[in-house]
Amino acid sequence: MIQQEFDSNEAAESAIATIEKQWEYHQAKVELEKVFHYQQPGRPKKGQKAEYIKWKVVGQVVDKEEAIVEVLKSKGKFVLGSNELDEEQLPAQMILAAYKGQAASVERGFRFLKDPMFFASSLFLEKPERIMALLMVMGLSLLVYALAERKLRTELIRRDESIPNQVGKPTQRPTMRRIFQMFEGIHDGKPNFFVTGKTIYEAPYFLHSSNSRSLVRLS
Repeated sequence: MIQQEFDSNEAAESAIATIEKQWEYHQAKVELEKVFHYQQPGRPKKGQKAEYIKWKVVGQVVDKEEAIVEVLKSKGKFVLGSNELDEEQLPAQMILAAYKGQAASVERGFRFLKDPMFFASSLFLEKPERIMALLMVMGLSLLVYALAERKLRTELIRRDESIPNQVGKPTQRPTMRRIFQMFEGIHDGKPNFFVTGKTIYEAPYFLHSSNSRSLVRLS
């Protein structure tokens, strides 16, 4: 539009208004300037009158600050409930931080329970007491899973050791699912014996890899 010339200032203003209708968070901050056209090209002579006049738009597009602020307010809201009404004891920022932190612990744990490998979907229960019992077993399984993962990560940090993740890079924060994958096929191979501390273990050939021996030492 900056390069376009209009026959009248009304035509220029109408074009600007048409474009602004498409913008929700921006607006045109412009001025209209006259463009003089002469019969001959080049610099006009002193006192020469223009053959005709056109109009062009000069300016820029700016933000609608109020509209943007209102949108950001709606996008930045989190509705969180708590039975602690004392803001000094439990500020809103602390509630929000705890809520967002669930994605790394609680929510990930429930994803584990809904994983097809847990086979929960293969069970059909009708009696309420059996459903409650299954939920109890699933909750205990998640508890054991989380405690084992925490102990493993703590020991890796304490001993300054790491194990390879799924892409082969060393990590001190593996998931237990990754550990299970590393021990897949542990029943294969011929039995062997290895010693850790004062205890002798019978183990398959699989445990002769450095990664598997490291995991056993952490237990």
